[in-house]
Amino acid sequence: MVCCAVCLCCTSLVTVALKGVGLLGAVISIVLGNGFESFIYWSTFFISGFFLFTHVTNLTQVLESKVPAIAKIHLGYLAIWTVMLAIACIYRFVAWNFISIFSWVLLFAFLIDLFFKYRSSPSSTAAPGPATPAAAEAGGKF
Repeated sequence: MVCCAVCLCCTSLVTVALKGVGLLGAVISIVLGNGFESFIYWSTFFISGFFLFTHVTNLTQVLESKVPAIAKIHLGYLAIWTVMLAIACIYRFVAWNFISIFSWVLLFAFLIDLFFKYRSSPSSTAAPGPATPAAAEAGGKF
């Protein structure tokens, strides 16, 4: 139970970091960034803000009961935005700017959040157990 509490705490902290860095990067990208980076930062601010709001107000369980795929949607969001940030970081190797710092910080925060979210997600590829007790005794071969 302690492990789950620690993971929830880490997840909350990472989501706060995503929201904060997203907002700061969005404001700075108005001047220094391009449209792609601005999209990444503003969308990170709003989407992570939504997930943070549901987590802080304990609406996550209610939302998951209404929309069972919300955990997969969140995982997909993290994966897609991680790929987009990786592209932005590669681009900023060529055209370095102050906004590059925010891209790297946001990329690492997304990777950490993706790690915790993937680790806590249930595996849907688990094989079914043996159908009968006799099959269990035989090692599931029958």
